[in-house]
Amino acid sequence: MRAPATGRPAGVPAIGYTAGKSSTGRSPLIVLMLTLAGWLVVGPGVMLAVAEGSDRVKPLPGEVLREFQVGEQNWLPGHRGVDLAGQAGDPVKAAATGAVSWVGVIDGVPMLTVQHPDGLRTTYQPVEATVQTGQQVAVGQQIGVLSDGHCADQACLHWGVRDGDSYLDPLVWLGSGSDAEIRLLPRSAVPRQQPPPGAFEAAEVLPLTGDMPVPGPLTSEFGSRVNPISGLVEYHDGIDIGAACGTPVQVQRPGTVIFAGVAGGYGNRIEIDHGVIGGVSVQTSYSHLSAIGVAMGQHVDAGAVVGQVGTTGYSTGCHLHYSGVINGALVDPRTIGG
Repeated sequence: MRAPATGRPAGVPAIGYTAGKSSTGRSPLIVLMLTLAGWLVVGPGVMLAVAEGSDRVKPLPGEVLREFQVGEQNWLPGHRGVDLAGQAGDPVKAAATGAVSWVGVIDGVPMLTVQHPDGLRTTYQPVEATVQTGQQVAVGQQIGVLSDGHCADQACLHWGVRDGDSYLDPLVWLGSGSDAEIRLLPRSAVPRQQPPPGAFEAAEVLPLTGDMPVPGPLTSEFGSRVNPISGLVEYHDGIDIGAACGTPVQVQRPGTVIFAGVAGGYGNRIEIDHGVIGGVSVQTSYSHLSAIGVAMGQHVDAGAVVGQVGTTGYSTGCHLHYSGVINGALVDPRTIGG
């Protein structure tokens, strides 16, 4: 969605600005409206957070063997999904309506990903897919068959929910199903504007120097900023580089494409896993693209063109939104070593 020129404050260039995104990739105003629509007043001073559980199901009916856990710092050990008990050969179902965005094998583990209309995506492993990439699936539809290998003592499904670079608790996301979690919120509660502790690693402000995915000026920094449309203070989970639509986007390091598709307010987006660099796990992402030139599971070499600059998703003009993740924590991509 492209904001009208009148929505951009004086001094903000016509290109190179990512309009503010919440953790779901939507504008804060839209998130506020949706959140309020989903709240039920249950008494003085509190509201009951209610999700639409009828359109979400557990992909496997087994008990939860291991729950979701994220450390106080995002780089600390954790469990970024839930493990559901099952038996090899059990059917695995789509947790919500969407499109199969990737089917493949990583490190010998068969898995698949489903992209949902709200920009979130669910992941399932180890699962032998019975669907194909690009196939539309309904909530509760079988998408694969459970394999052995994830849990030590029995077969189990590792089920994850991702919002861009962030991991969500699948059982909380599930909403009002059998594993629903009820949360009492103060009447004054508003959608989160700040990231949870450890979601971002602090980094000093750096100039835009050296090799970048595209040539162009730095138009928005990583970290805290004022949303150019809503005027709210938020965290910007990457940097924006101003460049004309159609400019080729090149990667600086070799890696494997782990996502390539539409991701809510990020528009057309590519995520690349670069493996371990200097003792840390590194991923990068490239958003608002006008064209995607790679597929999930594809290996790319350093210098490869993976897409083209655009203004898809929630954007005010042609630019590249470039993000980095080290050991699960969002960082200024300029701090990633070679």
